[in-house]
Amino acid sequence: MRPQPHRLLAAALPVALGLAAIPPADAAPRTGQKSNLSREPGAIYLEDFADERVQLLALHEVPIYATAQRQRAVGTLKKGRKVELLAMTDKQYQIRGMALHGQVKGWVPPAALASLDKDFVANLRAMYDRQVVVNEMIENNQIALGMSIDEVVASMGRPSRKNSRLDKGGRSDTYEYITYERVPQYRTGYDRFGNLVQKLYYVKVESGKLSVTFKDEIVEAIEETEGNPLGGGGVKIVPGPIELF
Repeated sequence: MRPQPHRLLAAALPVALGLAAIPPADAAPRTGQKSNLSREPGAIYLEDFADERVQLLALHEVPIYATAQRQRAVGTLKKGRKVELLAMTDKQYQIRGMALHGQVKGWVPPAALASLDKDFVANLRAMYDRQVVVNEMIENNQIALGMSIDEVVASMGRPSRKNSRLDKGGRSDTYEYITYERVPQYRTGYDRFGNLVQKLYYVKVESGKLSVTFKDEIVEAIEETEGNPLGGGGVKIVPGPIELF
């Protein structure tokens, strides 16, 4: 009997860092993200990763467009004024700030603004890539080395048991989970016309136990303590959380 997919850890998944191009925004950047309404496909939105504002100096007076495809001008960037960076693609930045004719929000080329720190850009892209992978795992109730406590709880729920330890090497936590599989069963009954039929239903049966060890709130080890909840598959690995600032 095959265990539930939402309790399995699949084969190892390579995660690319420092992407040469920003991948399409098909998946939500993070749980609880802002609405995707009016969002540009392929753009990274800073509000998904940080609460701090990023301001850049306008270097040139250029048109500000309503879309990243440079459609419908909404104003002209005012040279020498600071604007807030909202989102970015490879070729356009979305900003909000004072234009020549008032406050606007729209897209301008990166060359019109003071350059972002290279580490900031690389970290933002790495965060985006990591979060898309983590969100997919949470959606499928999977966990991996490198995930945070909050991400594991979002994926697996609250543990059946946990304990913590503090020593001079830092903090470690262990979360224990019971995994289940759905076993099909058939029950004989009658339909509304009085015909004898078999009805399929599922019974939740315990399949094993997992022990997840965190070091400083990041998954350091995953162990099968009872049964075979991993189903013989390997353990996924994702990069640990990345600091943007």
